[in-house]
Amino acid sequence: MSFIKLALFQVRLYIKNTYFVNLVIIETTTMLLYEYLAHYVLQTYDGKEWLIAGVMGTWASCTTSAGALGFQRFQGTLPYLLNTGVAREKVLLATLIPASVYGLIAFPLAGLEAWLLKMPVNYLDFQLLVGIILLCIAAAVLSYFISLFFVLSKNAIVYEQLLLLPILLLSGLLSIPDAVRISIKPFQMLSPLTLPIRIIYHESIQWNWITSYILVVVVFGVLSKLMTNIVIKRAFKEGRLSIF
Repeated sequence: MSFIKLALFQVRLYIKNTYFVNLVIIETTTMLLYEYLAHYVLQTYDGKEWLIAGVMGTWASCTTSAGALGFQRFQGTLPYLLNTGVAREKVLLATLIPASVYGLIAFPLAGLEAWLLKMPVNYLDFQLLVGIILLCIAAAVLSYFISLFFVLSKNAIVYEQLLLLPILLLSGLLSIPDAVRISIKPFQMLSPLTLPIRIIYHESIQWNWITSYILVVVVFGVLSKLMTNIVIKRAFKEGRLSIF
């Protein structure tokens, strides 16, 4: 219960920051308008355009996790969060969860915008809900893992955008030629976002994708737990958290 209260508190703080709020709106809207214009002439909409924009907006929010801990350090609150009686893994996860939770607003936003633009809004079913839940879980785990690499950097916020497109493109955000898809498939299976995106897009799912998703999420979770104490101890030792 204490973890839930801490996470809800962090969510309230997160949505008060206009940068985080506007990032999701801008990225979602930009991607949807791109899809709208790309298919406008021939009117070849397949109802998947709003899903692409939803995934884009959700992950755009999750990329803020790279600089979230740095922002906490800038505010001077990170040392106090890490010196509470709560396990550091729970504190950091509660601090980073708002990025993936708030990012889910991209889907209803994209759906509303698509409806206003008279684009088809298809695939509204239980499978979509499952895909969104799995996407949220994968994004939270991946965000936590990535954020640990930026705790020691003072320029973490600058690097956020470097994580936006490469990971999504590798995970199957947009259609790619078959020749390229075959060559990057091994790398796609290492991304926990791949299966949720395929489910959301209502593409064919094989058991190897499901197995890969479970293994990758578990591995990232275990590695994150092991790395937390190592990274935080080093940060304290080197004075990276502005503690004197």
